[in-house]
Amino acid sequence: MGAFTVTLSEDDLYRGFLLNAANRNVRPLVIAALGVTALLLVLVSSSSSARHSLTGNPLTLLLEGALLLAALLLVLVLLFRRTILRSLARRTLAQRRELATPVEWSFDDQALSVVTRFTSSRFPWDSLRGWREDEHTLLVYLADQLFHSVPRHQVDEAEVGMLRAALQSHGVPKR
Repeated sequence: MGAFTVTLSEDDLYRGFLLNAANRNVRPLVIAALGVTALLLVLVSSSSSARHSLTGNPLTLLLEGALLLAALLLVLVLLFRRTILRSLARRTLAQRRELATPVEWSFDDQALSVVTRFTSSRFPWDSLRGWREDEHTLLVYLADQLFHSVPRHQVDEAEVGMLRAALQSHGVPKR
C-alpha cells in the first residue's frame, strides 16, 4: 500500500515529544482548579472566620505551604518544558542510535512495518493504540507513552495521506 524512509534528527524527535506532551484533556482540570480557587476567594472575602483560619490555624498554614510549593513546581515545569523535552530528545538519540539512521516504514492491509538499523517490527493494525498529528509530525502509538514518529517534512504528503487513511480505515483511534 505504501512505503517511505525517514531519518530522525534531534529537532524531529523534539517535535514528536512536544506533540506527545500536548494533552488536550488538561483543559477541564484547569477550569475546575480555577473554579475552586474562585470559590475559596469568595469564601475568604465573605467570612471573617475563614480569613482567621488562613492565618492562625497551623494545619491550614501547612496546607497553604504545600499548595504553594506544588504550584511553584508546576510553573517551573511549564516554564522549562521545552528545555526538558529538547534534552530528552538529545539523550534519546544518543542512547538509541538506530533512530538517527534511516527508518523504513511500510504498510499494507494487514500491518504497519517499521525497520531500523537494529530492528524489524511488524504491528497488526489492531495492536496500535492510536495516532496523533500536527503540522510537523505524525505519531503512531504502540502504548500510551511509546510511539513511532514520522517527521512530515521528510515524507511526501501523498504518503502521509495514505498512512493516515490506512490508520483510519483499520480503526486505529485518533488521539
